[in-house]
Amino acid sequence: MRKPLILIVLALLVCSAGMHADQKARKPVTHTVTVDATAFTPAKLTIAPGDTVLWVNKDVIPHTATSTKVGTFDSGAIASGKSWKTTFKTAGEFAYACQFHPTMKASIVVK
Repeated sequence: MRKPLILIVLALLVCSAGMHADQKARKPVTHTVTVDATAFTPAKLTIAPGDTVLWVNKDVIPHTATSTKVGTFDSGAIASGKSWKTTFKTAGEFAYACQFHPTMKASIVVK
C-alpha cells in the first residue's frame, strides 16, 4: 500500500516541477506598436508581465505614447522614424493616448 502512494507522490512532484520549469523558461518578448496615419496599431495589445512594448513612429509627424494614468509611462515626443520602448512588469490594463492628438487612443493589457 505504501508503494502506490509513493509512486503517486513522485508523479505529482515530477508533473509539478515540469509545469514550473515551463513557466520559468518563458523569456520576455518585445511587441511592436506602429504609429502611423494618426493611429496606434494594434489599438489593444495583450502581453505578459515582463514583456516590452516598442512604439515605432512611421508617421510624418511626432506623436507620444502617454498613459492616461499620470506617472505610469510617457514616451515624450517620438519623432518621425524614431521609436521608444518600455517594459511592463505588473498586470493590469494601461490606457494611453497621444498628447498631441488626443483622439489617438489605445491600451496595453498585461496578464
